Amino acid sequence: MTTKETILDQTVEQLERMNDALIQLRRDLMPEQPRKFAILAEGPLEEIRRLQIEIERLTTEVATAA
Repeated sequence: MTTKETILDQTVEQLERMNDALIQLRRDLMPEQPRKFAILAEGPLEEIRRLQIEIERLTTEVATAA
């Protein structure tokens, strides 16, 4: 496994953890506190978007190197 593939694997794992955190946040706050959920979800959602972009970039790099 190349360094890029290792980084890709780690990034996918980070994305999974962020999704799990968002799911738990939703379970804890919805439907009783939707406004609080929306505010607290902003950070994880931003990180999820950043990780998705990074995964797309790494996937392209791994595919073109093969």
